[in-house]
Amino acid sequence: MGSGLSGSKSKEEASAASPFYGERFTQRLEAFSDLVFGFSLSLLATRLDVPANPSEVFETTRWATFIITFGMICAIWLSHYRIFRHRFVARTPDVIINFVFLLGIAVLPYVVQTFLRFSSSRNVIVLYLGDFALILAALATLRWRALRQRRDDPDPEIRLREWRGTVRQYILVSVIIAFLFAMNAELIPAEKFFAFLPAAILIVTLGTRFSVRRLPRFLEASGSSLE
Repeated sequence: MGSGLSGSKSKEEASAASPFYGERFTQRLEAFSDLVFGFSLSLLATRLDVPANPSEVFETTRWATFIITFGMICAIWLSHYRIFRHRFVARTPDVIINFVFLLGIAVLPYVVQTFLRFSSSRNVIVLYLGDFALILAALATLRWRALRQRRDDPDPEIRLREWRGTVRQYILVSVIIAFLFAMNAELIPAEKFFAFLPAAILIVTLGTRFSVRRLPRFLEASGSSLE
């Protein structure tokens, strides 16, 4: 009974935290985010410029970059949706983090076009990978804050799965940042990273799946509310 009281108390405090923020505002924020996703995906297709030579219509690098980026945006949208579907109430820090996240999504069409045109440039690679690092870092932080709001929810398996995803995204951000530093120090050529990236994602995914077996203490059931 005490757990139920603490859970209801947390919900009341969350809704009464500010006269401006609440469920209605959170719904509007999610709708606005979906709008940015939609525009980004639409503009992404327009980045596929018509080639001067018909023989380049099915150029591998161009289509692979587009398809991979499109797939990553769809996967990121799913992760973003999972955050908002669980009685998540956005507060001031969450709104700021979400807008930083949307900044990364909004500039992706420009980033992809630049990458397709100057793929061998070090600055372009930094822009492309840095934008994804920004998106993943902001998304992971949003998931972490949403999980803190759900500490008293009776769904430990679902929350554990979300926590694994959060850890996985933070690790991938760390891998990208480490590579960018190594590339700037001329320790690793850029071509090797793009060949290594799928293997890195698989290793990180399997690693977090088998190593993250329980929620950390600060995400376990507690009578205290989110700060």
